[in-house]
Amino acid sequence: MSSDPAVFNDTLMEVEHTPSIHKRLLDVLPGVSGGVARVMIGQPFDTIKVRMQVLGKGTALAAKLPANEVYTSSMDCVRKMVKSEGPLSFYKGTVAPLVGNMVLLGIHFPVFSHVRRQLEGDDHYSNFSAANVLISGAAAGLAGSIVSTPVELVRTKMQMQRRAAMAASVAGSAAAAGTEEFYKGSVDCFRKVLGSYGVKGLYRGFTSTILRDMQGYAWFFMGYEATVNYFLQNAGPGVHTKADLNYMQVMGAGVMAGFGLWGSMFPIDTIKSKLQADNLAKPNYTSTMDCLKKVLATEGQIGLWRGFSAAMYRAVPVNAGIFLAVEGTRQGIRLYEEEVEHVYGGVVGPATN
Repeated sequence: MSSDPAVFNDTLMEVEHTPSIHKRLLDVLPGVSGGVARVMIGQPFDTIKVRMQVLGKGTALAAKLPANEVYTSSMDCVRKMVKSEGPLSFYKGTVAPLVGNMVLLGIHFPVFSHVRRQLEGDDHYSNFSAANVLISGAAAGLAGSIVSTPVELVRTKMQMQRRAAMAASVAGSAAAAGTEEFYKGSVDCFRKVLGSYGVKGLYRGFTSTILRDMQGYAWFFMGYEATVNYFLQNAGPGVHTKADLNYMQVMGAGVMAGFGLWGSMFPIDTIKSKLQADNLAKPNYTSTMDCLKKVLATEGQIGLWRGFSAAMYRAVPVNAGIFLAVEGTRQGIRLYEEEVEHVYGGVVGPATN
């Protein structure tokens, strides 16, 4: 390296102002850790929610199944699944959402932070803007829906394998019952849907997913940031940023985020679930609006809210876990970067290419 001080200073400035791959990985790591927490805690609740939305008492599909296989409530669904399929059935289709949610929250949190910074800079702790938070959250949901649609389609298909088995046993064969074919796992499901129906098949329910995610994540981040802002505005001395909050406050803000997410988007989520659980070869629904009209005609308003209790129960542990993982990882990264700065005198990364 040149001993010329001017050259050294130019190089130092370049290092400090050009994000490296290392720094970019650290930017998405909190979201990835939150994605793991979301799936491992929330998958059982999501499985119950989807089964209630598609096979709950009063649904169109429930009328085609034996009465003892129809779910009358969330707890009835839990009992029947444990009895007939075992406890591990709650984790069917976990691979797709586990990978997908690591990517998703690795998109949601950075996009939200980036859009918010563009709107208001870094001064949101003293000038909280609900409108900017909602816009930033909607942008994060929109960006994530590109990934969440195929991920949730695969998860929904895997969660509904029990339905395919029951229908096949009643009709004598899967073909005769007009059901989806059986899948060995999430990867097999992805390959078969892509091979038989192309990208369009994987993006079944894309419109409803976009609407759901934009609205849901607007209120997801609103619930979290508004609660955090409340804590900061009413905190004692020495509490200025999220890093100064205790874990109970972070968990409380996470729970409010979960209530905002599911409380705002649940009816749209029901339509999405029905579209993605639908038979791809012989679909009952032609579009989001067609599905909505048919659900209202056959099931009424209550048909849009089946599984709501499971979703709200899910909101408490899942979102507390997400934000504990996210904020804990962020704090760990800060400590790591402080240590690197201490060791290398503030220069992170190589001084030359």
